[in-house]
Amino acid sequence: MTARPGPWASGRFDVEGHRGAKGLVVENTLASFAAAYAVGATGVELDVRLTADGHVVVWHDTELLPHKCVSTGPDLVGARVDDLTLDQLRTVDVGSLTLPECPGQKPDPGARISTLSEVLAHGVEHAPGVWWTIEIKVDPRDAREVAARRQLLEGVLADLHEHGVEGQCFVHSFDWAVLELSAGLAPDVLRSALVESSVTWHPGSPLTGSVVPGETHHDVCDGAVAVGAHVISPDHAMVDVAFVERAHDAGLAVLPWTVNEPARIVEVVEAGVDGLVTDYPDRALALVASTQRADAPA
Repeated sequence: MTARPGPWASGRFDVEGHRGAKGLVVENTLASFAAAYAVGATGVELDVRLTADGHVVVWHDTELLPHKCVSTGPDLVGARVDDLTLDQLRTVDVGSLTLPECPGQKPDPGARISTLSEVLAHGVEHAPGVWWTIEIKVDPRDAREVAARRQLLEGVLADLHEHGVEGQCFVHSFDWAVLELSAGLAPDVLRSALVESSVTWHPGSPLTGSVVPGETHHDVCDGAVAVGAHVISPDHAMVDVAFVERAHDAGLAVLPWTVNEPARIVEVVEAGVDGLVTDYPDRALALVASTQRADAPA
């Protein structure tokens, strides 16, 4: 069988740090990405949105949430990212607050929201071989985000081209219409279909682009292929041997998210996934190595 395109085509297992390395350092900061590189992550996953003045920035949430953001000028906490200019966003400290659900997470005091171009430049300098999984944050139920879908994607593709990483990245989205659009705009850039258990694949889903679950396609893997995906990236709770076999039979690689518990990391590796996204790439790398050693012939 022809190798599935991606970081695993050479036979390596891909361990991707989630939002940099969220479990180690506050998410989506340059320090968090540096932590992922330092422990040997082979890839990083990150989220992108548009500012009010059209810049592509690396941030997960629609709004500036109070448990992640501290205003250092005007009080902008609670505002939508797409209502603020880049200069306004730069006044917000996104590195000082750590999350209780990530014990041991280190702060990066004073960190500001970065542009995608800045994160890519930093990564190319410090980890030129890293694989980039770029989640395009578009909610198809939000008319403003749908209206900006093409502009956001075009901005991402321009940044990927500028930094020379078009051949080591995935355009990655829960909104499969993004993948269909990307297939037309940049057919050589690989695409990854995100899937959330009980949310993505059901009759009437707004997330599956031109595919209609239960009508045009009956299996989520076949639906992902139909929108031009090369990878299916499911909630790890969906992953077992049968799921991986269905995906592989359809020609898709499998990259589950966000796999943190040691026992579950081992389970998905043994199920045959091609890689995984995790808040703790250091933990996952050690477990993957020990699992592979245990499976090696004597």
